[in-house]
This record gives sequence, structure tokens and C-alpha cells, in this order.
Amino acid sequence: MPIRPFSPQSDTARVVALYLACFAEAPWFERFDPAQLETEFREILTWPDALFLVETDECGVIHGAAIGFHVCRKPDVCALIPQGDRNSFYVAELFVDPTTRTRKICTRLNETMLRIAQMSGYSRVSVRTSVAQLAIQHLFVERLGCLPVARQDVISTKWIDGVEQEVPDTRVIMVGAIPDDRVVDEVRKGSSDTSCVR
Repeated sequence: MPIRPFSPQSDTARVVALYLACFAEAPWFERFDPAQLETEFREILTWPDALFLVETDECGVIHGAAIGFHVCRKPDVCALIPQGDRNSFYVAELFVDPTTRTRKICTRLNETMLRIAQMSGYSRVSVRTSVAQLAIQHLFVERLGCLPVARQDVISTKWIDGVEQEVPDTRVIMVGAIPDDRVVDEVRKGSSDTSCVR
């Protein structure tokens, strides 16, 4: 399935809907304003260091997206990682249609994004996700060799059983070297897509 850059003219509605669906699920249970997401996506596209990719099927339907940029665009993450990793490429978002998660879309998007980041001069990667997000931790720690370097306690607004609730959550921040192609090929063989990063 082809991976290509996000096009704000043709992709915005589908990518916003995909994002809303993905993060409405466990462990996130989050709701977002679609207009605010559209604004955020358009802003990200103005950053020279940002990558915003989508994967489509043979009919052009988008099934997943990936967003990444320099880690210090997330000051709260940048402040928690070692000084030597403060020039890393930050994997901000990986989200995949729930009906297509067993097709390794997340793995391919992440692999492509990291290869482009490496060609752009990055040698290190950083990512933050919920401690409840075991699939992403498996991908970055066990498959890509990243190390957990910090935890961050946050309060998230979640919709659980139709009720908005303020819920404590712990996020784990991981950093590591962007793998060479040989390692990426091994990741492709052994990983599955079961979740979203955030």
C-alpha cells in the first residue's frame, strides 16, 4: 500500500475522522474538536522539520497516518529527555484505522518516517505514549531498541461510558538510535499494529 505525504486539500476530512476514531478507543477515550484538529494539522505542515505521511490502499482510501518533527517542538517532552537526545526526531502521532490494524500499517508508516528523518540528518528518535499502550512500547523498546528515559504524570479528559472524566495517566518517554535498514527489516517481520501513539 502506498505511503505519501499528507495533502491538506484532499486528505484533511479523512485524516481528521481517522484521528477521532482512533483516539476515542481505549486506552485514550478522548474527544477532539474536528476544526481544532484541522487547524493543528495545517500548522504542522508549516514547520520545515515536520513529516506528515498517510498510507492508502490501492483505491486511494487512507488507512493510517504518521506525524513527526523535532522533539523540542514538544517542550514538555524535550525537558525530560537527556541533553544528548534533544536533537532527536519525535514521533508525535501514529494512528491507524481500527479495521485495518493487523496489516502492519503502523509499522510501515513508522519505518518510512524514520528513514526520511534519517535522510534529513536525524540519528535519534524519541516518542511518548501511555504506559497502558503496550504495543507501541513493544515496537519502540523491544523491536527498535529504544530505552525508556522518563515518565510523565498527566491528567487527561476522557469520555468513559458517556461521561466526561478527568483521569490520571502516566506517559512513558523513550529514546534511541534510528535503526539502519537491517533492523527495520527485522521489525517489519515481527510487529503488529494494534494501537495509536500519542
